[in-house]
Amino acid sequence: MNATRRLRSASLFVLFLALSGVAAAQSGRVVGTVTEGGGNTLPGANVVVAGTTIGAATDVNGRFTIVGAPAGEQTIVASFVGFQSDSAQVTVPAGGEVEVDLSLSYGDGGIQIEITGQALGQQTAINEQLNAQTITNVVSAERIRELPDENAATAVSRLPGVSLQNGDQIVVRGIEAKYNTITVNGIQLPSTTTDRSTSLGFISSNMLAGIEVSKAVTPAMDANSIGGNVNLRLQEAPEGLHFDTMLQGDYNDQDNTADNYRAWASVSNRFLGERLGVFVQGNARRFNGGGDIGSATWAPLPQADVVGGRRPYGIQQYNFQDQVNVDEEVGGSLLLDFRLPGGKLILQNAYSAEEFDNATLTDRLLLESGNRTFLLNRTVGSRFLLVNSLQGEHLFERFGIDWSLSHSRSRREDDLGYQIDFAGTGYFEGQRLENWTSEEQIFDIEFLSTGSPGGVNEGITTYEDFGERRLAGALNLTVPVTVGLVTGEFKGGGKYTQLDRDRDLLQYYRRLADSGENSGAAEFLRSIGLDPTPSLQLQPFLDPDYDEGRGQYFLSGRRAFSGALNIEYLDRYFRDAQTGWPTPAVAQSNRFDYTANEEIAAGYLMADLDFGRFLNLLGGVRYENFSFGNTAPFVNQTLYDGQGAVFDTVSVDRSIGQWFPNIQAQIRPTDWFDIRLAYTKTTSRPDYQSLLASSWVNQGSDGAAGNPNLLPTISDNYDAYLSFHNNRIGLFTVGVFAKNLSNVIRGVSIQRQTLDLFEGTFWAPVAIGYPTCDDGRVRRSCEDVDGNGSPDGQAVPDINPVGLISTFVNNPDDALLTGFEVDWQTNFWYLPGVLRSIVFNVNYTRLNSEMDYQSIFLERTGPFSPQVQVDTVRTGRLFQQGEDVLNVALGADIGGFSGRVSFRYQGDILVGLDQRDPALDTFAEPRYGWDFSLRQRLPIDGLSLFLNGVNLSHPAQNNNRSLVVGPDAEAPSNAITQIAYYPRRFQLGLRYGL
Repeated sequence: MNATRRLRSASLFVLFLALSGVAAAQSGRVVGTVTEGGGNTLPGANVVVAGTTIGAATDVNGRFTIVGAPAGEQTIVASFVGFQSDSAQVTVPAGGEVEVDLSLSYGDGGIQIEITGQALGQQTAINEQLNAQTITNVVSAERIRELPDENAATAVSRLPGVSLQNGDQIVVRGIEAKYNTITVNGIQLPSTTTDRSTSLGFISSNMLAGIEVSKAVTPAMDANSIGGNVNLRLQEAPEGLHFDTMLQGDYNDQDNTADNYRAWASVSNRFLGERLGVFVQGNARRFNGGGDIGSATWAPLPQADVVGGRRPYGIQQYNFQDQVNVDEEVGGSLLLDFRLPGGKLILQNAYSAEEFDNATLTDRLLLESGNRTFLLNRTVGSRFLLVNSLQGEHLFERFGIDWSLSHSRSRREDDLGYQIDFAGTGYFEGQRLENWTSEEQIFDIEFLSTGSPGGVNEGITTYEDFGERRLAGALNLTVPVTVGLVTGEFKGGGKYTQLDRDRDLLQYYRRLADSGENSGAAEFLRSIGLDPTPSLQLQPFLDPDYDEGRGQYFLSGRRAFSGALNIEYLDRYFRDAQTGWPTPAVAQSNRFDYTANEEIAAGYLMADLDFGRFLNLLGGVRYENFSFGNTAPFVNQTLYDGQGAVFDTVSVDRSIGQWFPNIQAQIRPTDWFDIRLAYTKTTSRPDYQSLLASSWVNQGSDGAAGNPNLLPTISDNYDAYLSFHNNRIGLFTVGVFAKNLSNVIRGVSIQRQTLDLFEGTFWAPVAIGYPTCDDGRVRRSCEDVDGNGSPDGQAVPDINPVGLISTFVNNPDDALLTGFEVDWQTNFWYLPGVLRSIVFNVNYTRLNSEMDYQSIFLERTGPFSPQVQVDTVRTGRLFQQGEDVLNVALGADIGGFSGRVSFRYQGDILVGLDQRDPALDTFAEPRYGWDFSLRQRLPIDGLSLFLNGVNLSHPAQNNNRSLVVGPDAEAPSNAITQIAYYPRRFQLGLRYGL
């Protein structure tokens, strides 16, 4: 930091203190507790000084601290949606503190009812949402547990505009998972995938006190959140001794497996005169699942007439895939909080780990030849996620300080990974391509007994090891201010984040059809009665009883799976055989390796001011400087089997500074209605792999490259929300939003015409000065190795191919996403009889997006003309963006019984983008699911029995393309490219807690 910056910082600090001095001289603090009629504390209650907007929300123990309360006689009012308000008169001493306790009763004064834990949890979430500084959706711990949501991903997907990608990654408002951030108590989690997304499938929902989705960030929050920030709140110890345990069995009726379980336990208490709180939680889960998938490869018919300018298609290949995924998870959290005079310290630790044992069995039908290929893709390994942080909150006479130091880490390590395939011939009568036009025809195929099982083709072993570590420190200074009718706070601070990431991939490729490849596994092969000298044959490695067991349930019983390889045999074979394989495939083993580091230095200033009781303005600016460096190889692959050489290791360093302005308003015409308006600017940085200074040449013909020249994606976000709330309405919210995204990053394949790609891309051989031929043309070899213009008798490989180069670019045109959300949360406590026990939640989001995609492809102007590169645009929606998201939950709490039925729906999603023709894009068809949860309190205090049902309707999940199907078609129709079924599950368990 230079002298000018230090002077500015010092001046700002002095200004903060001066303002705080004015405020302190005229104000004091009000502290206390808010409870409900039964004596339980109320977290999330709103407490204010009457006639002002000066106030605070209660914490997990129902405690509150109001800073900057005007000195003198004041009325303190506590409110909570669903409860009657309470007030008390106090005298606030200037520069001092006064304590007051308030108690609220549920419902209207004329109706005396007892609130259930589930209803209270929902009301708490509503109050937290109303009191949030920005546009936020909240789900409470009670609501998480009243529905059968086993992990954090499925729990958060119940909120408005939230859906899932790849089963356990969060999509917010149709924005891909990698564009959103996931935090635990405000600490950002590292990525658990090869891009910037974080998978939440192995984070137990039971370790959470709630989930917040902020859809408009503040200047005090990290700016790398285009869709939203998902904050997972860990449990904090309430007063008194509490413990909670649960044990659950789980039946998967898709695969007929019952060896699934889930268990967790927690205990908490406070010590040292309630100052020290300790919360400890642990969980374990085993799940045997996976999908049943059928997928079609469509190809143009060779001699069919064009229909409406489009060629007819037929199914060329069909794959039946049975996924067998066994995941065993363990996790836990430890949270310590220590209350200080005017503040507290929080030490949080959370750990989640998973051991995965995954196999994908594929029966591939080659429809024109009548042959089959039997494949097995296998991955056995582990991954974990660890978060540690120390946070402090300190309230002084004139200002407040909060700070945090955090460490988070993720890692994945494979223990076994391989792919093997066997080929068989003559299994069914081959037909012409145009005869195969639907999956139903293929489901009815009967295999001939005259088919030849055939032998092994190739084997590949792949071991992946990648991880990420984040270190971060943040400091924030808050100064309360009161000037006439204007009250609020100024806030400023900074944050520094350091990220280190690496990836290492090891691959062996062997042509197992050749003899002599089985030496390492000779002992094993002899033990099962096989001669290790010749190549492997299919028959001994088939699982003949698979279609009589698990395979009979395949695709919801539509076709038995009969092409299963013996997983146990092949695991033993690959563990042993690899010892006899001399060297790994150099090119493929180095192609994806890298080390990378990032540093983000951020600072911000903001004001959060109330102008009377009707208007709140929040505004400010954030600056983030993003610096990164990475080291990746330039790899030349010379053979199809992955052999080659690493020519060089290339490093790159860059720094990008960005400003993020922010202005938000909350208008409160009445105490039951408010309006929120926001403009925010956010970003998403390129994926790690796309930023690499890496290049890969494939046998001198084509290649792939990263692009360290990429710019971060920027989004200008606009939001307008209306909220209606009172004891009878509950909370009803309707909002509209728009996002304009620039510099959207996407993968493309570009025909390389000369030594350079077009501006903004990267190609390592050129960047590091590798030689070219003396006439400037690219050849397979040339002799001018040292670049002096004269032959030296040495040949160099073609490291500058003229071919298709897969790389990454910033799309030159912006994307626009618009939509609206409707959300209603209520319970009908005011209705007569059992109707007062009903609780209801519904939210619906409508989305629409459009972007002109830069489209680059080769085209011939005539049948014998050379190919030319076409650079044009085509219009389509954003990748992974659906159009409709709906969630509904209806339930009742009657005495000791609680029941919920829930429904979720997600409209069609763009999952595949055609380079040329929008009509050929691939969409996931609309998906839906029904769940239920039943709970009954048992005669033993604290003990309850529950039964859950998940994915009850067990629908097929289809992907399709619009194609002209078959030679006799008169118009395009939806052609299925994939049909998938995922497990229906029933869960029975006991829970005990006090």
